[in-house]
Amino acid sequence: MHKQYIFTAEVPSNIALIKYWGKRDAAQQWPENDSLSMTLDSARTHTSAQIAASGSDVIRRADGQGVVTAYTSSSDKAVRHLAFLRRELGFSAALEIATHNTFPTGCGIASSASGLGALTLAAIAAWTGSASLTELETADFPRERLAHLARMGSGSAGRSLFGGYVAWHAGSSPSAQRIEPLAVDWPLTDIIALVSRQEKAVGSSAGHLTVRSSPLFLPRLAGLPARLRLVEAALAAHDLPALGHAIEAEALEMHAVMLSSEPRLAYLQPRTSELLAWLRQQREEQGLAAYFTIDAGPNVHIICAPHTAPEVVQRLNTAFPDLALITDRTGQGPLLYRRPTH
Repeated sequence: MHKQYIFTAEVPSNIALIKYWGKRDAAQQWPENDSLSMTLDSARTHTSAQIAASGSDVIRRADGQGVVTAYTSSSDKAVRHLAFLRRELGFSAALEIATHNTFPTGCGIASSASGLGALTLAAIAAWTGSASLTELETADFPRERLAHLARMGSGSAGRSLFGGYVAWHAGSSPSAQRIEPLAVDWPLTDIIALVSRQEKAVGSSAGHLTVRSSPLFLPRLAGLPARLRLVEAALAAHDLPALGHAIEAEALEMHAVMLSSEPRLAYLQPRTSELLAWLRQQREEQGLAAYFTIDAGPNVHIICAPHTAPEVVQRLNTAFPDLALITDRTGQGPLLYRRPTH
């Protein structure tokens, strides 16, 4: 049966409101701190998998210009993760995998989260013949288990396996980690201003290893539980100003750790700083109810209520006509389906 179907997973990116930055144990993907994210909707990775006719895995990745590149080297994160899944789960069949993103890759929009999450779902679906998330659960792969398998490829991928707002609890040991959605129903808009489409010179995996060289890192850890409580309370109360002030402080604090690490990680660009200053001015002088957060990259996520989004976009287009914008929103999580090969 497996040879007759292609299994496709669509997994969204997520934007961290409380950031995951630093690992207590890199081999076990055990984070230094708890984190919390909002799952997006249209910024997705589409990954299809089918049982290969040959005896070796092939991963083909299409870029934004439609150029397809095949990856087989163990230096590629996706190749390594597929090998991990096979070892961990005991599946032997080789897979043919095709994947592409609906948004720019590797520039701080959590493409590894959506990418490794989609790879996890598509590969396990192909190996088990599961046509849906419900069938995967029947095959002993409930969402929580899938999330923890995905995070072994990219930590934040685990959060993309759920919709809405998602908490990743670091726990007291690697085996005590938990990933779970919050009981919050609050749709927000995320307008992503693309300062740069270039892939980062230093990827997040390498960046995580530098955190303890920063003198700001331990003070950051000490203050995170209180900030996490602030964000959770703001989400529960649908309090955008409280949420906005907390996530802006969080983003700037994480980048301060990066900038004071050795080696220094300067992800922000002059255009990023210009955009942040503009947004603050618009809020303070014009009453624009919109707030920023930034992941490990130069691109700015502007969080606002859906009814405010058209005004934010119009003002951005006027002030920064050279910047491309992606307008996204709170999403419902991944999709999984199958179709015949012919």
